[in-house]
Amino acid sequence: MKGNETFYSIPWEDLPPTHYVDNRIFCDQKIFDIEQRTIFSKVWKFVCCESELAGTNDFRTTTVAGVPLLIVRGPDAKIRAMVNSCSHRGVKLVEEPAGNARKFECLFHRWTYDARGRCIDIPREEGYACVKIDKAQCGLKQVRCESTRGLVFVNLDDDAAPLEDYLAGCLSVFDDVFGQVELEVLHFHEQVLDTDWKHWQETNMELYHEYLHVLNRKTGMIDPAYFNRAWHAFENGHMAVDPLIIQYEKMQGGASREEHTLPGLKPNEFRILDIFPDVMLNCRASVLRIDTQIPLAAGKTLVQFRGLGVKGEPEQMRRQRIRDHAEFWGPFGRNLPEDALATERQKETMGKASKYSLMAREENRLTQDDFPVREFYRQWERLTGLRAASASMLPE
Repeated sequence: MKGNETFYSIPWEDLPPTHYVDNRIFCDQKIFDIEQRTIFSKVWKFVCCESELAGTNDFRTTTVAGVPLLIVRGPDAKIRAMVNSCSHRGVKLVEEPAGNARKFECLFHRWTYDARGRCIDIPREEGYACVKIDKAQCGLKQVRCESTRGLVFVNLDDDAAPLEDYLAGCLSVFDDVFGQVELEVLHFHEQVLDTDWKHWQETNMELYHEYLHVLNRKTGMIDPAYFNRAWHAFENGHMAVDPLIIQYEKMQGGASREEHTLPGLKPNEFRILDIFPDVMLNCRASVLRIDTQIPLAAGKTLVQFRGLGVKGEPEQMRRQRIRDHAEFWGPFGRNLPEDALATERQKETMGKASKYSLMAREENRLTQDDFPVREFYRQWERLTGLRAASASMLPE
């Protein structure tokens, strides 16, 4: 520092505690563990789309709050969620991320389960007769599982309110899309990011960050209407912003032809919905993107990305829809790598060089207001019992 130069800092102590957060909430493992116990173990969690379980005995595996799950469409067409762990000694049954199987056999002692989760074979079962254990008592633990609009959710809490109560009407934002055609997943990829799950969800909620993207600056933010859209809050922390017609034609190859527009939308219409705690539905006229997360540890997150299109559409239209998705939201698209770079760089300073994060933009709940982020942390506080602005509230 030269001469009398002084480096000033934001006067955090003068701000409302709703307008900043203590960055230790992004990197403290104790806080991560509290989140797993009070949020992810208690709320409805999106896990996949019904189209990913289209056939009898189709399955997917996932993890919620550290619990490995097996999601299966049984021979009765019902989709069930079960703990992916053998009832005998707890061995993980299925390692594959997806597939089709009539039965699931444990590699350790060959206990076997059907697609409903019932135990159907125990080698030398008679050895358990003395303690009166038989197959009927040994099925996989069932987890609450409900679907709506082709989206599959699970809840580890047996006492939680029904799914529709939790969603509080937020999916009505897309009812004109879900209600007209059957959608299916046309693209799936996932990426482990060195960032906290909350950082990624923030990026999906606050539109001030769109200055990051060349695409957004040239196609959306050039329209004065961009800045005048209102955010709408639903119960339980869900948020949506008014739609906008994006001028994708300003980017080479960006315009989406009208015949590729999803039913219910206008050509080049953009919509976004955030479902607490970690889901985003982001629609660019011709394709619907869904983000969801599997928090791995404090500062490390697996993000899953799905692209949805119209089921049964002509091959040529499907190819175009896949191109539309990949151009913007594929692993080498225009936007996702920029989001990943920004959130990982953000994580590098948390709790070290940077003590607080500012959430203080106020624009009457319009486009770039920090209102949705503040609402997110109010719900986070309600569930965790912590204060986002003061990680010192963390129990010993």
